[in-house]
Amino acid sequence: MKQFLLTVFTLVILTFTVLPQNYDNAGMDYTKALFENKTTSSRIKALKSYIQTYTDTTNKFVKLAYYQLSLNYFEGKDYTNAIKFGEKTLSLGKLGNGEEARLNLVLANSYGIKSFSGFNKDKALKYTKKAIKLGKLAGDDKVVSTANRLKSSLSGPPPRKLSPEQKIKKLYSDEDFRGVINTFSSFSESIKNKEEISKIYGYALFKLKKYDKALKQFKNLYSKYKKGTYAKYIADIYAKRSRYDKSLYTQAAIFYLDASILYKNEGSSSNSKIAAGKAKVMLENKYGYKSKYISYQKEIKKQQSSSQKHTSEIRNTKKKIRDFKRYMRKTYRDVQAPQFEYDKLSKLEKRLEKLESGSSNSSSSNKTGEALVKLRKKIDSEYEQLLKSSKEKFNNN
Repeated sequence: MKQFLLTVFTLVILTFTVLPQNYDNAGMDYTKALFENKTTSSRIKALKSYIQTYTDTTNKFVKLAYYQLSLNYFEGKDYTNAIKFGEKTLSLGKLGNGEEARLNLVLANSYGIKSFSGFNKDKALKYTKKAIKLGKLAGDDKVVSTANRLKSSLSGPPPRKLSPEQKIKKLYSDEDFRGVINTFSSFSESIKNKEEISKIYGYALFKLKKYDKALKQFKNLYSKYKKGTYAKYIADIYAKRSRYDKSLYTQAAIFYLDASILYKNEGSSSNSKIAAGKAKVMLENKYGYKSKYISYQKEIKKQQSSSQKHTSEIRNTKKKIRDFKRYMRKTYRDVQAPQFEYDKLSKLEKRLEKLESGSSNSSSSNKTGEALVKLRKKIDSEYEQLLKSSKEKFNNN
Protein backbone atom coordinates (compact mmCIF):
# COMPACT_ATOMS: atom_id res chain seq x y z
CA MET A 1 0.00 0.00 0.00
CA LYS A 2 2.78 2.47 0.97
CA GLN A 3 4.70 1.61 -2.22
CA PHE A 4 1.56 2.19 -4.27
CA LEU A 5 0.94 5.61 -2.68
CA LEU A 6 4.57 6.63 -3.24
CA THR A 7 4.31 5.56 -6.88
CA VAL A 8 1.04 7.44 -7.42
CA PHE A 9 2.12 10.72 -5.85
CA THR A 10 5.58 10.67 -7.45
CA LEU A 11 3.95 10.28 -10.84
CA VAL A 12 1.38 12.97 -10.02
CA ILE A 13 4.18 15.46 -9.43
CA LEU A 14 5.83 14.48 -12.72
CA THR A 15 2.52 15.19 -14.48
CA PHE A 16 2.89 18.90 -13.83
CA THR A 17 6.22 19.19 -15.61
CA VAL A 18 4.43 18.86 -18.94
CA LEU A 19 1.65 21.39 -18.26
CA PRO A 20 1.82 24.75 -20.05
CA GLN A 21 3.64 27.38 -18.11
CA ASN A 22 1.21 30.22 -18.98
CA TYR A 23 -1.62 29.31 -16.61
CA ASP A 24 -4.88 31.19 -16.59
CA ASN A 25 -6.52 31.76 -13.19
CA ALA A 26 -7.96 28.25 -13.09
CA GLY A 27 -4.53 26.75 -13.62
CA MET A 28 -2.83 28.99 -11.08
CA ASP A 29 -5.50 28.41 -8.44
CA TYR A 30 -5.37 24.67 -9.04
CA THR A 31 -1.59 24.63 -8.57
CA LYS A 32 -1.88 26.70 -5.38
CA ALA A 33 -4.55 24.37 -3.96
CA LEU A 34 -2.35 21.36 -4.61
CA PHE A 35 1.12 22.55 -3.70
CA GLU A 36 0.57 25.23 -1.07
CA ASN A 37 -1.19 22.75 1.22
CA LYS A 38 1.17 20.33 2.92
CA THR A 39 -1.27 17.94 4.58
CA THR A 40 -3.83 15.60 3.05
CA SER A 41 -6.74 17.21 4.91
CA SER A 42 -5.74 20.76 3.89
CA ARG A 43 -5.33 19.69 0.25
CA ILE A 44 -8.78 18.09 0.27
CA LYS A 45 -10.31 21.26 1.73
CA ALA A 46 -8.57 23.45 -0.85
CA LEU A 47 -9.51 21.19 -3.77
CA LYS A 48 -13.16 21.01 -2.69
CA SER A 49 -13.22 24.79 -2.51
CA TYR A 50 -11.64 24.87 -5.98
CA ILE A 51 -14.34 22.71 -7.64
CA GLN A 52 -17.01 24.85 -6.01
CA THR A 53 -15.42 27.92 -7.57
CA TYR A 54 -14.64 26.37 -10.96
CA THR A 55 -17.64 24.32 -12.04
CA ASP A 56 -16.85 23.76 -15.73
CA THR A 57 -15.97 20.07 -15.73
CA THR A 58 -14.74 20.25 -19.33
CA ASN A 59 -11.80 22.33 -18.10
CA LYS A 60 -8.69 20.15 -17.74
CA PHE A 61 -7.76 21.70 -14.38
CA VAL A 62 -11.21 21.00 -12.95
CA LYS A 63 -10.87 17.38 -14.10
CA LEU A 64 -7.46 17.23 -12.45
CA ALA A 65 -8.95 18.66 -9.23
CA TYR A 66 -11.47 15.79 -9.11
CA TYR A 67 -8.64 13.39 -9.89
CA GLN A 68 -6.52 14.78 -7.07
CA LEU A 69 -9.44 14.61 -4.62
CA SER A 70 -9.74 10.89 -5.27
CA LEU A 71 -6.00 10.36 -4.73
CA ASN A 72 -5.93 12.44 -1.55
CA TYR A 73 -8.99 10.77 -0.06
CA PHE A 74 -7.32 7.42 -0.75
CA GLU A 75 -4.15 8.64 0.96
CA GLY A 76 -6.31 9.61 3.96
CA LYS A 77 -7.90 6.12 3.97
CA ASP A 78 -11.34 7.56 3.21
CA TYR A 79 -12.17 4.90 0.64
CA THR A 80 -15.82 5.93 0.23
CA ASN A 81 -14.85 9.40 -1.02
CA ALA A 82 -11.87 8.03 -2.97
CA ILE A 83 -14.35 5.92 -4.94
CA LYS A 84 -16.92 8.73 -5.22
CA PHE A 85 -14.49 11.26 -6.70
CA GLY A 86 -12.57 8.64 -8.67
CA GLU A 87 -15.65 7.41 -10.51
CA LYS A 88 -16.82 11.01 -10.96
CA THR A 89 -13.46 11.85 -12.59
CA LEU A 90 -13.75 8.94 -15.01
CA SER A 91 -17.22 10.16 -16.00
CA LEU A 92 -15.83 13.60 -16.96
CA GLY A 93 -13.99 12.30 -20.00
CA LYS A 94 -10.43 11.66 -21.10
CA LEU A 95 -7.60 12.76 -18.82
CA GLY A 96 -4.71 10.86 -20.27
CA ASN A 97 -3.64 7.23 -20.10
CA GLY A 98 -1.20 7.84 -17.24
CA GLU A 99 -3.68 9.63 -15.00
CA GLU A 100 -6.50 7.21 -15.82
CA ALA A 101 -4.22 4.23 -15.14
CA ARG A 102 -3.38 5.60 -11.69
CA LEU A 103 -7.00 6.51 -11.01
CA ASN A 104 -8.17 3.00 -11.89
CA LEU A 105 -5.50 1.65 -9.56
CA VAL A 106 -6.83 3.87 -6.73
CA LEU A 107 -10.35 2.57 -7.35
CA ALA A 108 -9.12 -1.03 -7.50
CA ASN A 109 -7.27 -0.63 -4.20
CA SER A 110 -10.25 1.10 -2.55
CA TYR A 111 -12.72 -1.59 -3.54
CA GLY A 112 -10.11 -4.21 -2.59
CA ILE A 113 -9.77 -3.22 1.08
CA LYS A 114 -11.31 -6.18 2.88
CA SER A 115 -11.99 -4.28 6.10
CA PHE A 116 -13.82 -1.55 4.13
CA SER A 117 -17.61 -1.80 4.28
CA GLY A 118 -17.73 -1.21 0.50
CA PHE A 119 -15.34 -4.09 -0.28
CA ASN A 120 -16.22 -5.47 -3.72
CA LYS A 121 -13.88 -8.03 -5.22
CA ASP A 122 -15.49 -7.94 -8.67
CA LYS A 123 -15.22 -4.16 -8.98
CA ALA A 124 -11.68 -4.25 -7.63
CA LEU A 125 -10.67 -6.77 -10.31
CA LYS A 126 -12.46 -4.75 -13.02
CA TYR A 127 -10.52 -1.58 -12.17
CA THR A 128 -7.29 -3.55 -11.77
CA LYS A 129 -7.56 -4.87 -15.33
CA LYS A 130 -8.22 -1.34 -16.63
CA ALA A 131 -5.19 -0.03 -14.70
CA ILE A 132 -2.97 -2.71 -16.25
CA LYS A 133 -4.26 -1.97 -19.77
CA LEU A 134 -3.91 1.81 -19.47
CA GLY A 135 -0.59 1.50 -17.62
CA LYS A 136 0.83 -0.45 -20.55
CA LEU A 137 -0.43 2.16 -23.03
CA ALA A 138 1.18 4.90 -20.93
CA GLY A 139 4.40 2.94 -20.51
CA ASP A 140 3.97 3.09 -16.73
CA ASP A 141 5.71 -0.04 -15.46
CA LYS A 142 5.15 0.78 -11.79
CA VAL A 143 1.39 1.04 -12.17
CA VAL A 144 1.34 -2.19 -14.19
CA SER A 145 3.43 -4.12 -11.63
CA THR A 146 1.42 -2.76 -8.68
CA ALA A 147 -1.86 -3.61 -10.41
CA ASN A 148 -0.64 -7.11 -11.23
CA ARG A 149 0.25 -7.74 -7.59
CA LEU A 150 -3.19 -6.51 -6.51
CA LYS A 151 -4.85 -8.72 -9.13
CA SER A 152 -2.89 -11.70 -7.88
CA SER A 153 -3.84 -11.05 -4.24
CA LEU A 154 -7.51 -10.64 -5.18
CA SER A 155 -7.65 -13.63 -7.50
CA GLY A 156 -5.02 -15.89 -6.03
CA PRO A 157 -4.73 -19.62 -6.55
CA PRO A 158 -7.76 -21.82 -5.91
CA PRO A 159 -8.26 -21.61 -2.15
CA ARG A 160 -7.30 -24.67 -0.17
CA LYS A 161 -10.00 -26.17 1.96
CA LEU A 162 -9.81 -24.47 5.33
CA SER A 163 -11.11 -25.79 8.60
CA PRO A 164 -13.79 -23.66 10.30
CA GLU A 165 -11.17 -22.40 12.75
CA GLN A 166 -8.67 -21.54 9.98
CA LYS A 167 -11.41 -19.83 7.98
CA ILE A 168 -12.59 -17.58 10.80
CA LYS A 169 -9.03 -16.79 11.92
CA LYS A 170 -8.06 -15.79 8.38
CA LEU A 171 -11.06 -13.46 8.12
CA TYR A 172 -10.10 -11.88 11.46
CA SER A 173 -6.45 -11.43 10.45
CA ASP A 174 -7.67 -9.76 7.23
CA GLU A 175 -9.73 -7.40 9.45
CA ASP A 176 -12.89 -8.62 7.77
CA PHE A 177 -14.87 -8.53 11.02
CA ARG A 178 -18.26 -8.64 9.32
CA GLY A 179 -17.05 -11.69 7.43
CA VAL A 180 -16.18 -13.30 10.78
CA ILE A 181 -19.71 -12.72 12.08
CA ASN A 182 -21.40 -13.95 8.90
CA THR A 183 -19.19 -17.05 8.75
CA PHE A 184 -19.75 -17.81 12.44
CA SER A 185 -23.52 -17.69 11.93
CA SER A 186 -23.21 -20.32 9.19
CA PHE A 187 -21.51 -22.84 11.51
CA SER A 188 -23.30 -25.61 13.34
CA GLU A 189 -23.82 -25.26 17.09
CA SER A 190 -21.09 -27.81 17.83
CA ILE A 191 -18.56 -25.75 15.83
CA LYS A 192 -19.76 -22.46 17.35
CA ASN A 193 -19.14 -23.84 20.82
CA LYS A 194 -15.44 -24.53 20.17
CA GLU A 195 -13.39 -22.14 22.28
CA GLU A 196 -11.10 -20.71 19.58
CA ILE A 197 -13.96 -20.09 17.16
CA SER A 198 -16.17 -18.63 19.90
CA LYS A 199 -13.31 -16.37 21.02
CA ILE A 200 -12.61 -14.97 17.53
CA TYR A 201 -16.33 -14.29 17.11
CA GLY A 202 -16.27 -12.33 20.39
CA TYR A 203 -13.24 -10.33 19.26
CA ALA A 204 -14.99 -9.42 15.99
CA LEU A 205 -18.12 -8.29 17.84
CA PHE A 206 -15.95 -6.09 20.07
CA LYS A 207 -14.12 -4.59 17.08
CA LEU A 208 -17.44 -3.68 15.48
CA LYS A 209 -18.61 -2.13 18.78
CA LYS A 210 -21.45 -4.61 19.15
CA TYR A 211 -20.89 -4.49 22.89
CA ASP A 212 -24.13 -6.14 24.04
CA LYS A 213 -23.48 -9.26 21.98
CA ALA A 214 -19.76 -9.20 22.77
CA LEU A 215 -20.47 -9.03 26.52
CA LYS A 216 -22.79 -12.02 26.30
CA GLN A 217 -20.19 -13.94 24.28
CA PHE A 218 -17.29 -13.24 26.66
CA LYS A 219 -19.39 -13.98 29.74
CA ASN A 220 -20.28 -17.34 28.21
CA LEU A 221 -16.58 -18.03 27.53
CA TYR A 222 -15.60 -16.86 31.02
CA SER A 223 -18.13 -19.18 32.65
CA LYS A 224 -16.44 -22.12 30.89
CA TYR A 225 -12.81 -21.03 30.81
CA LYS A 226 -11.37 -18.88 33.58
CA LYS A 227 -8.83 -16.96 31.49
CA GLY A 228 -7.45 -13.47 31.91
CA THR A 229 -8.31 -12.35 28.39
CA TYR A 230 -12.04 -13.09 28.82
CA ALA A 231 -12.23 -11.26 32.14
CA LYS A 232 -10.33 -8.37 30.59
CA TYR A 233 -12.75 -8.05 27.64
CA ILE A 234 -15.74 -8.12 30.00
CA ALA A 235 -14.08 -5.34 32.02
CA ASP A 236 -13.34 -3.35 28.83
CA ILE A 237 -17.00 -3.47 27.84
CA TYR A 238 -18.16 -2.40 31.31
CA ALA A 239 -15.57 0.40 31.23
CA LYS A 240 -16.96 1.69 27.94
CA ARG A 241 -20.54 1.49 29.22
CA SER A 242 -19.65 3.18 32.51
CA ARG A 243 -19.28 6.49 30.69
CA TYR A 244 -23.06 6.48 30.49
CA ASP A 245 -23.84 4.36 33.56
CA LYS A 246 -21.61 5.13 36.56
CA SER A 247 -22.89 2.09 38.45
CA LEU A 248 -20.80 -0.08 36.11
CA TYR A 249 -17.44 1.32 37.28
CA THR A 250 -17.38 -1.23 40.12
CA GLN A 251 -18.20 -4.10 37.77
CA ALA A 252 -15.39 -3.02 35.47
CA ALA A 253 -12.96 -2.88 38.44
CA ILE A 254 -14.01 -6.37 39.62
CA PHE A 255 -13.36 -7.97 36.23
CA TYR A 256 -10.08 -6.08 35.74
CA LEU A 257 -8.89 -7.49 39.09
CA ASP A 258 -10.08 -10.98 38.08
CA ALA A 259 -8.10 -10.55 34.86
CA SER A 260 -5.07 -9.38 36.83
CA ILE A 261 -5.08 -12.50 39.04
CA LEU A 262 -5.66 -14.84 36.09
CA TYR A 263 -2.96 -13.18 33.97
CA LYS A 264 -0.54 -13.57 36.87
CA ASN A 265 -1.42 -17.27 37.16
CA GLU A 266 -0.88 -17.61 33.41
CA GLY A 267 2.60 -16.11 33.72
CA SER A 268 1.81 -12.75 32.08
CA SER A 269 2.99 -10.27 34.70
CA SER A 270 2.85 -7.25 32.38
CA ASN A 271 -0.81 -7.85 31.49
CA SER A 272 -1.50 -8.48 35.18
CA LYS A 273 -0.09 -5.08 36.17
CA ILE A 274 -1.97 -3.29 33.38
CA ALA A 275 -5.28 -4.86 34.42
CA ALA A 276 -4.70 -3.99 38.10
CA GLY A 277 -3.93 -0.40 37.14
CA LYS A 278 -7.14 -0.16 35.10
CA ALA A 279 -9.12 -1.48 38.08
CA LYS A 280 -7.83 1.38 40.21
CA VAL A 281 -8.65 3.90 37.48
CA MET A 282 -12.24 2.59 37.38
CA LEU A 283 -12.64 3.22 41.11
CA GLU A 284 -11.10 6.67 40.77
CA ASN A 285 -13.56 7.45 37.97
CA LYS A 286 -16.41 6.13 40.10
CA TYR A 287 -15.76 8.84 42.71
CA GLY A 288 -14.56 11.52 40.29
CA TYR A 289 -11.18 11.54 42.00
CA LYS A 290 -9.18 12.82 39.04
CA SER A 291 -11.35 15.89 38.41
CA LYS A 292 -11.39 16.69 42.13
CA TYR A 293 -7.61 16.34 42.33
CA ILE A 294 -7.11 18.63 39.33
CA SER A 295 -9.45 21.24 40.87
CA TYR A 296 -7.52 21.01 44.15
CA GLN A 297 -4.20 21.54 42.36
CA LYS A 298 -5.62 24.61 40.61
CA GLU A 299 -6.85 25.95 43.96
CA ILE A 300 -3.43 25.43 45.55
CA LYS A 301 -1.72 27.14 42.64
CA LYS A 302 -4.12 30.07 42.88
CA GLN A 303 -3.57 30.37 46.64
CA GLN A 304 0.20 30.20 46.22
CA SER A 305 -0.03 33.10 43.80
CA SER A 306 -2.31 34.97 46.23
CA SER A 307 0.02 34.22 49.14
CA GLN A 308 3.02 35.56 47.22
CA LYS A 309 1.09 38.73 46.49
CA HIS A 310 0.03 38.99 50.16
CA THR A 311 3.64 38.58 51.36
CA SER A 312 4.77 41.22 48.91
CA GLU A 313 2.19 43.70 50.25
CA ILE A 314 3.33 43.12 53.87
CA ARG A 315 6.94 43.68 52.86
CA ASN A 316 6.09 46.89 50.97
CA THR A 317 3.97 48.23 53.84
CA LYS A 318 6.76 47.62 56.37
CA LYS A 319 9.14 49.49 54.10
CA LYS A 320 6.71 52.41 53.84
CA ILE A 321 6.47 52.56 57.65
CA ARG A 322 10.27 52.56 58.04
CA ASP A 323 10.63 55.24 55.39
CA PHE A 324 7.90 57.37 56.95
CA LYS A 325 9.44 57.15 60.44
CA ARG A 326 12.79 58.13 58.98
CA TYR A 327 11.11 61.07 57.27
CA MET A 328 9.47 62.19 60.53
CA ARG A 329 12.74 62.01 62.52
CA LYS A 330 14.52 64.01 59.90
CA THR A 331 11.77 66.58 59.29
CA TYR A 332 10.69 67.16 62.94
CA ARG A 333 14.02 66.73 64.72
CA ASP A 334 13.58 69.59 67.19
CA VAL A 335 9.80 69.98 67.27
CA GLN A 336 6.72 67.90 67.83
CA ALA A 337 5.35 66.43 64.62
CA PRO A 338 1.84 67.58 63.75
CA GLN A 339 -1.10 65.23 64.31
CA PHE A 340 -1.82 64.66 60.60
CA GLU A 341 1.65 63.06 60.26
CA TYR A 342 0.89 60.69 63.13
CA ASP A 343 -2.42 59.94 61.48
CA LYS A 344 -0.59 58.89 58.30
CA LEU A 345 1.73 56.64 60.29
CA SER A 346 -1.20 55.16 62.21
CA LYS A 347 -2.97 54.40 58.95
CA LEU A 348 0.07 52.53 57.62
CA GLU A 349 0.48 50.58 60.87
CA LYS A 350 -3.18 49.57 60.88
CA ARG A 351 -2.84 48.39 57.29
CA LEU A 352 0.18 46.27 58.29
CA GLU A 353 -1.70 44.83 61.25
CA LYS A 354 -4.62 43.91 59.00
CA LEU A 355 -2.35 42.27 56.44
CA GLU A 356 -0.48 40.26 59.06
CA SER A 357 -3.60 39.07 60.83
CA GLY A 358 -5.82 38.85 57.77
CA SER A 359 -7.58 35.54 56.98
CA SER A 360 -6.52 33.52 53.92
CA ASN A 361 -8.14 30.80 51.90
CA SER A 362 -5.71 28.23 53.23
CA SER A 363 -8.41 26.79 55.51
CA SER A 364 -10.57 26.10 52.47
CA SER A 365 -7.74 24.36 50.64
CA ASN A 366 -6.86 22.43 53.78
CA LYS A 367 -10.40 21.11 53.98
CA THR A 368 -10.33 20.17 50.29
CA GLY A 369 -6.98 18.46 50.76
CA GLU A 370 -8.23 16.55 53.77
CA ALA A 371 -11.32 15.46 51.83
CA LEU A 372 -9.10 14.25 48.99
CA VAL A 373 -6.92 12.25 51.39
CA LYS A 374 -10.05 10.62 52.83
CA LEU A 375 -11.34 9.86 49.34
CA ARG A 376 -7.97 8.38 48.34
CA LYS A 377 -8.06 6.13 51.41
CA LYS A 378 -11.62 5.10 50.58
CA ILE A 379 -10.63 4.20 47.01
CA ASP A 380 -7.56 2.28 48.18
CA SER A 381 -9.63 0.44 50.79
CA GLU A 382 -12.29 -0.50 48.25
CA TYR A 383 -9.57 -1.61 45.84
CA GLU A 384 -8.00 -3.86 48.50
CA GLN A 385 -11.37 -5.38 49.35
CA LEU A 386 -12.13 -6.16 45.70
CA LEU A 387 -8.60 -7.52 45.21
CA LYS A 388 -9.03 -9.78 48.23
CA SER A 389 -12.32 -11.03 46.82
CA SER A 390 -10.70 -11.78 43.44
CA LYS A 391 -7.86 -13.65 45.10
CA GLU A 392 -10.33 -15.74 47.08
CA LYS A 393 -12.13 -16.72 43.87
CA PHE A 394 -8.99 -18.29 42.50
CA ASN A 395 -7.43 -19.34 45.83
CA ASN A 396 -4.59 -16.83 45.51
CA ASN A 397 -2.93 -15.67 48.72
